[in-house]
Amino acid sequence: MPALLVLELRPLIGVYIPQTICNKYPFVFKALDEGHKVSARVFLNRFFNRDGDVVKEYKQLFMLGIRGGYIGCYIDLTYFHVKDGIPIGYFVELLIIGFIVTLREGKTFEIPVFPNEFIVEKEFSVPDKISDLVEAERGALERVGRDVEVVGLLHIAGLTGVAADLVEALTRFYMSDYEGSIKFFRKVIEGIREYVRENKVLGMSSKRQELLKGLLSKAYQLVSNFGEHAGTYGFMPEATLSKDVAVAICRYLTSYIGKG
Repeated sequence: MPALLVLELRPLIGVYIPQTICNKYPFVFKALDEGHKVSARVFLNRFFNRDGDVVKEYKQLFMLGIRGGYIGCYIDLTYFHVKDGIPIGYFVELLIIGFIVTLREGKTFEIPVFPNEFIVEKEFSVPDKISDLVEAERGALERVGRDVEVVGLLHIAGLTGVAADLVEALTRFYMSDYEGSIKFFRKVIEGIREYVRENKVLGMSSKRQELLKGLLSKAYQLVSNFGEHAGTYGFMPEATLSKDVAVAICRYLTSYIGKG
């Protein structure tokens, strides 16, 4: 699962990636030093002021550039500084899901961060009020982390269209747009269904793939019943079920097609 970071916005208009993370992923930061493009896939949660109050809440997935600074590598947050006026010295809470390395010749690698773990890193300058709030909500963010890391797994597997729909679905879900999220979870299930129909999943028996096709068809029918047609409806319980089904199926399938 991702790494949860709570860091101070620095004068380069970004947050420095803790050295403990940099040391674990030398390929990523060596590529940056050699002039290749490196980005981070992040779930941006909240910005806090110096008193520990929330000043802006996003709950969205972004791809943000990583730059080299004079004391280390940092995630570029200039966009939020300019767009929302988030000042230097405020604090950000985000999940790093993975690193995307684009080599000069165009080849791209995506590396998930701490798969099957949940790491928390906070700077010493973070006020106790923020630390206490983050710790109190750690379980919820860990659940978010399990969901959003599937986006990176889909990209690694080459299912970029499905990944884009999942980003939209999760963003709407975490912003409480439940009906809107259901629409995109249905698209995720539809995309996976079409992939399984059209491709042989290596390492999966023919019988199991046929059963998976049947499951996907039933799941698509069920989620299609949640809200877009007369006599149907979709609220938080239906959106939660749609999310759990879509994320679980994506995680399962990428465990096969992401191996290569």
